[in-house]
Amino acid sequence: MRALQDMNNVDKAYLLARLFPDEREALTGVALQQVELFIQQEQAVRDTWKDTLITAEFWYDLVRSTQRIIRNQGTGLYRSARVFSDQLFDGYNAIFMIYCLIGYTQGEVCPYKLKQAIHLLFGEYQLFTIAI
Repeated sequence: MRALQDMNNVDKAYLLARLFPDEREALTGVALQQVELFIQQEQAVRDTWKDTLITAEFWYDLVRSTQRIIRNQGTGLYRSARVFSDQLFDGYNAIFMIYCLIGYTQGEVCPYKLKQAIHLLFGEYQLFTIAI
């Protein structure tokens, strides 16, 4: 195994998925919930989006990309750690997934050890706040 500082987002997601195989389905579900929430609130989010390095258009490209991945891969995302990490955390899509993971850790239902692992691998704080 490589050192944490030498890992990319796909590597970190693969490690997380291998450490917590029983949580892959829940993590996929969290991403799908966020996708649905952002799509339902799209106009409100776009209206309040502040000009940042990440634009609303780019964000919604990530949201729709994640939606397509979840739809196309289905149960494969939580049956295989490799599919989970390769599909959801590749390229810029990792920005949205990390947003979802860190948001999940801030809720009451995230298991403590999973929360600690997410914080170790991806950080503890959101890169930015989105008003929904």
